[in-house]
Amino acid sequence: MATRIVTKIGYVFCVDVDNQYKRFFQYIADDMTMLNTRVIRVFKRRYPMDYIPNMEEIVKDEVDFYAHTIIKFGIQKNLWYKVGKSSELGDVESILFRKSGDYPFSKEEKSYDWYIWHIGQPTKSIGELTDKYKDLDIGMLIAYPSVAERIKTGIYVFKHPH
Repeated sequence: MATRIVTKIGYVFCVDVDNQYKRFFQYIADDMTMLNTRVIRVFKRRYPMDYIPNMEEIVKDEVDFYAHTIIKFGIQKNLWYKVGKSSELGDVESILFRKSGDYPFSKEEKSYDWYIWHIGQPTKSIGELTDKYKDLDIGMLIAYPSVAERIKTGIYVFKHPH
């Protein structure tokens, strides 16, 4: 019988990066605006492999990026594991995501159908993506392998069917 995986807001997870260092992320919210998916915040700092996780220290780190993903699948595939819990979630209400209503579009095309939103709030149409919003994290369900890849390399790798 399969073990039931329980994830709760506040849980902190570790990603071992090529047996060289550790990085951490925290499950901070559920976003009803994006299919009620889990929202995580990934911290910037790299820790040595022998680091014993200190939740207070980890959650004070600067955020590298936010993402919507399915945490339990990453656990099942051994991409990350739970190391603790913290009630400190950061300023969840100020997080903004962006998404194009034209997705997917080719690299040659330019979308004039961009939306932004705060977690759990209605989307707001902004038309063309301006400099003010271009650095916001993409608001879409990101497959757990792509999240792990961005934690390791700094970029998402999306696999498209042929």
